[in-house]
Amino acid sequence: MKKKDQLSYFRHEWAKLKADLKTFDKKGKQEALHRFRVQVKKLRAFLVLADSGENVHKLEKQLKPVRKIFKAGGVIRNAYMTLELSKEYQQRPSAFMRGQRRLMKESAALFRSASAKHLARVRQTRRRLKKAVPRFSNVHISMYYQQQLEEIALCLKPRRSEASLHDCRKQIKMLIYNYPLVKPVLSLAFNEVYLEQVQTAIGDWHDKQVAIELFSSEEVGAAPVAESLKKEQTQLKTKIRGLVKDFYNRATTVVDLPLNQID
Repeated sequence: MKKKDQLSYFRHEWAKLKADLKTFDKKGKQEALHRFRVQVKKLRAFLVLADSGENVHKLEKQLKPVRKIFKAGGVIRNAYMTLELSKEYQQRPSAFMRGQRRLMKESAALFRSASAKHLARVRQTRRRLKKAVPRFSNVHISMYYQQQLEEIALCLKPRRSEASLHDCRKQIKMLIYNYPLVKPVLSLAFNEVYLEQVQTAIGDWHDKQVAIELFSSEEVGAAPVAESLKKEQTQLKTKIRGLVKDFYNRATTVVDLPLNQID
């Protein structure tokens, strides 16, 4: 892979990160904060790929100043998602939910007040990383994808703990994030549609787990809702088990549809 292609990708994704951060700082829209956090994950995936080469670069660690902003944004997003879950399951206003709304507003105000500091961190981090990005060899990229898919296949084995599912999803998403960059040189077939299905199913399962923990808590005390969610989660787990059978082969097999079947 040409280094200029890597740097072009890096600059493009970093520009989107900065734009989304500035949009949230200016308007306070949750969707902008969400997009910013996704961009941080995409760039972290890129740097993890860079660090996986023969020479240890430790570039991912240099993203730490931006990940601090990411974590501060996570406090706002978690409170927001808790409130959204309350609305979805029609929970009555409570002291806990009022506290979550207050936390969201206060955290967002504090976050936005640090706009200048955040942008300075973003600029400095970008400058350091851009100088240090190594060239990825085509052979290494294919070997990296093969190794990661093999690891994920082991992670998804039936006897592995449910807690490992979320980690498996993170690995899958990192491969998907980097795919637009590596697709032209990847010698390994990569079934992006199938992998999106797997990560979405695990994401839905994890969302149910978060909701169960919320509604089972003493602060919320909505046991009937939690019990209903547990049944839905069991169904999702059955779906995931079927979906991940023969994971590696399905992840590395792409069947081209006849033209008359393509919409």
